[in-house]
Amino acid sequence: MSRDGDGSGLVSVVVPTYYRNDRLREALESVAAQEYEPVETIVVDSAEDGHARPVAAEFPAVEYASTDRDEGPQAARSLGAERASGEYVQFLDDDDRLAPDKLRKQVALLDPPVGVVYCGMDDEDRGEVLPNPAVRGDVLAYALEMRTFPCIYSTMLVDADVVEDLLPLGHRHGADDTATKIDLALRTRFDFVAEPLIVRGRTDTSLSASWAYLEGRKRVIADFDDIYRRFPREVRRRAVRETYSQIGRKLLDEQGWSPAATVAFARAAYYTPDDRVDYVGECLASVFGRRGVRVADRLRS
Repeated sequence: MSRDGDGSGLVSVVVPTYYRNDRLREALESVAAQEYEPVETIVVDSAEDGHARPVAAEFPAVEYASTDRDEGPQAARSLGAERASGEYVQFLDDDDRLAPDKLRKQVALLDPPVGVVYCGMDDEDRGEVLPNPAVRGDVLAYALEMRTFPCIYSTMLVDADVVEDLLPLGHRHGADDTATKIDLALRTRFDFVAEPLIVRGRTDTSLSASWAYLEGRKRVIADFDDIYRRFPREVRRRAVRETYSQIGRKLLDEQGWSPAATVAFARAAYYTPDDRVDYVGECLASVFGRRGVRVADRLRS
């Protein structure tokens, strides 16, 4: 990552992509529509056949780069960040789109000690999701608990010096942004814009809905063991609880009914340091399958 006097205020948008040209085009159009300038855009294509090159070529200001082979989105993000010359870095997943005022509103809040500004989102599946007002400033405990959503790569704008300190971004077994948020929270403070400034796309290959992501969460908990030990044990237990609760829900989404799902919900209830009645209720409801958990969710809400 290079920085010079000409890069004052420049935002570098890094877009990793892999065989999703239809989505990529929409993502790049959203960057081109930004109210803020100056902006540079770097598309990093992990397809070995240069699949995204024609789409990138439709946008004259877009720089195209490719990896030698598909090594995952973290390697692509790292390559893009190393080529970036801006003061701020926006990692944009190729299935997401930025609102026209996203960069303008976030740059205004990036001032030391704040090195990360995130925002809310319009999720194609879940609808509008806004930040938790408590998740700002020192967010390390929330990051360790994995309770920072909707703070994800696409909602964040990050000071380039903070990004540079993390390079290369480590491969985290499917839970890349979960681990990166812990790494960021160890180095800087967070703020947010309480508006939905991205549209989060959902595709059949969305990593956040995969088994790799859930297994990656377990690995993150193990990898950051020394950091968890600095906090009360409730912090780790919340991370473990949410992981098993999500595992149970994914099993029910796939199978409708599963004894393994009930076991996962039971583990979530065992580990939870709070709201035990809710998680025990979730476990009991799972005996009746997907429909039972949905009924429990309605009752709880």
